[in-house]
Amino acid sequence: MRVSTFNIFQSQLNNITGKTATVHQQMNKLSSGVRVETAGEDPVAMNSILNYKQELQKIAQYSKNIDLAENRLRREESALTVGENLLQQSKEILLKANNGTFTQQERDAYATELRHRIGEMVDLANSRDEFGQYIFGGFQTDNPPFSLQPDGSVRYHGDGGQRQMAVGDSVKVAINHDGRLVFGQAANPRGDFTAVYALTDQSREHNLRVESARIGDAAAFGDRHPYQVSFADNAGTLEITITDDDGNSLTEPFEAGKAYRLDGVDLVLSGEARAGDGITLSSNQSDGTGQDHIDVFDTLNRALAWLQQDNNNPSGQSELTEVLDGLDAISGHFTRVRADTGNRLLRLDNQRNNHEDMTLTLEKVRSGMEDLDYAQAIGELNQTMVALQATQTMFGKVQGMSLFNYI
Repeated sequence: MRVSTFNIFQSQLNNITGKTATVHQQMNKLSSGVRVETAGEDPVAMNSILNYKQELQKIAQYSKNIDLAENRLRREESALTVGENLLQQSKEILLKANNGTFTQQERDAYATELRHRIGEMVDLANSRDEFGQYIFGGFQTDNPPFSLQPDGSVRYHGDGGQRQMAVGDSVKVAINHDGRLVFGQAANPRGDFTAVYALTDQSREHNLRVESARIGDAAAFGDRHPYQVSFADNAGTLEITITDDDGNSLTEPFEAGKAYRLDGVDLVLSGEARAGDGITLSSNQSDGTGQDHIDVFDTLNRALAWLQQDNNNPSGQSELTEVLDGLDAISGHFTRVRADTGNRLLRLDNQRNNHEDMTLTLEKVRSGMEDLDYAQAIGELNQTMVALQATQTMFGKVQGMSLFNYI
């Protein structure tokens, strides 16, 4: 078989070119630190690597969502803490103003101070996050959810929406509490009705007050409020009469701590009653549910109204008890909402830890498939370099061989 000199040279050149390309490829891998760069090098490994990278990207996005959700919840938590402080300050204003020697001018000064606290509470209810969105507006985040009306009342313009943030596969965390829930749904300390007192000025050691006014029999409840409670002396026996808005009434001897029922409503009073005392029980609801919640701003305005008149009398003192109990109930409500916010933050922390652990696991597996083993790669490069040098040396010798050298 005849082999031409050209074929020998071409074969040697192809061998040298191939080994040179291999050297360049190995040096590029050493430079990039990546073992598998294309699917042609290892199709199975490349498919797994791509899947791992997609999973890592998804976890990275969840981690960003967790940071965003945490920031918003912490802003809400901070706002609720400030709200608790404002309620405590309002309560202190009332207690300081409860002094029988104060003039109306002095009480007006405390009323001015309380107005500032109410304004601060409205500003707090209109708190915004870092993107300028209102925290307590539900889904309505572009406009202030609360507005102060000319008569001093506060109106809510938001909704009951609760925004959700995806922080994991099939895992979502609510990142807000709507303003109606936070500022308008504190548990009514009296149960289902609000009490307004019209007591005589007769002295008493313990002020008459409503301990509870609750719907005890929902089936019998006719929602016939307001209910008028009056007291009269009947031959030396103090009697209580409860009358509903339809004129139905109940009259019994009065006993503090006893439950009286009319129209399905159970009424319990404490303290000392006097003939001529009167109490009105009313509700801002007429749907058969009763007023089982109280509003922050309504309660603060009730406190403001108390400051604007002389209340050094039994009616005023019983009214003060109502207001103080309302402020305590709202403060407790803020604490419970803040606790729920804390639980959500804890869930975010747990989810973040899960993502960090999963990221470490996936990165380790991906690295084992994709990243270069430098010791092995350097050894393979050295072997290829030796083979290339040997091929180049052999090609040089073959190139110099000729029959004419032996003639």
